[in-house]
Amino acid sequence: MYLWCRGIHLHRLKQAALRLTPRIRRRIEQSPANRSPPRVPRKQRQRRDHLAGIIPLRYTYGRMSRTAYKQGMAPPTRRRIYFRRIFWATFWVLFWLSGLVLGSIIGYLHFASEGTASRAVIAYITGETKPENAFPGKNKLTILVVGADENRDHRKRVVDTMARTDTIVVAQIDFVNRRINALSIPRDTLVRIPRHGWGKINSAHALGGPRLLVETVSTLLGNLQIDEVVIVSYKAFEEAIDALGGVTIEVEKRMRYHDNWGDLHVDLQPGVQHLNGKQALGYVRYRHSDSDFERIKRQQKFMRALKERLKDPTVWMRVPHALAAGLRHTRTTMEFEQLLALALFARQLSDDQIRTETLPVRDGVGTSLIVKREEATQLIRELGFWDTDTYSYAL
Repeated sequence: MYLWCRGIHLHRLKQAALRLTPRIRRRIEQSPANRSPPRVPRKQRQRRDHLAGIIPLRYTYGRMSRTAYKQGMAPPTRRRIYFRRIFWATFWVLFWLSGLVLGSIIGYLHFASEGTASRAVIAYITGETKPENAFPGKNKLTILVVGADENRDHRKRVVDTMARTDTIVVAQIDFVNRRINALSIPRDTLVRIPRHGWGKINSAHALGGPRLLVETVSTLLGNLQIDEVVIVSYKAFEEAIDALGGVTIEVEKRMRYHDNWGDLHVDLQPGVQHLNGKQALGYVRYRHSDSDFERIKRQQKFMRALKERLKDPTVWMRVPHALAAGLRHTRTTMEFEQLLALALFARQLSDDQIRTETLPVRDGVGTSLIVKREEATQLIRELGFWDTDTYSYAL
């Protein structure tokens, strides 16, 4: 009896479930969350899945509609693939040609400049051309720049490098205030040469070389500490100017002078002239009808013209060769990277940030010049050479 009643109950539940199932199924199907998406064509489904990265699709070469192209549902056509190949072929050809041209330029600069171009590039990339890296711990740098004569024999051959100095300049570079102050010392200035008594300052180099010259200049300027020395020969100056392609400057007057023993030949017309190395050397050395003060003014004027020449972008390719030519005949206590750092620092300064002066002197016995102590002391302090009271004028 129990089993019979239980069977009837299960049968009724089953019939009720069968009657409710279609109704519940229709409600579920009609709900927005369970509506089936619209039917998509098979090819369109393949392209959609291919763009989504689900299945690979072989490119079908043929025309595509604009709508399909804009929607990104179609593969690239034959024309699109053709232009893509042309683009990449052109890109790689230009890439290798650019590399070939760049390598040729670097090779030319390397061999033409005797390795200075590659050293300059490496120094610039590594930051060695920055003043704080080139001269660590230095806020100011005092440099003695000397232009030395050359002793020659009867065949005009250089026989001794310890010759008299033709140009003496003490330059102080202020890295903090970004200034350069230069003081020119006339070559006939009468000074006390250590261990040699009184004499003209240009003879100190001939008597004891660079070391005695540094000691003499330091004593003259109140025991001023000189950090570095640069001695430029006439050959270095001439070859460096030729490597730069010359310098344009206005010649003040007619200059004509010939010295066969000193190998100095000057023949310049007044007006704006583009001077080569030999002509520029004659311009800065000429003093036949002038005093040493006028020659110092011309030297300072030429340095300003040279600075303007270096600003010309067409000259930048010549700079490595000019450096190689100049350093070949230059003696200095600085490394190449330090010289390059100073050149880049000076190139960034304006004319107002560079001051050039001449040591005050008066006529003495014969051709000697005597320093004006009071005026010299005031000028040296104005230039900032004596930043403390520990310095004093020696004469």
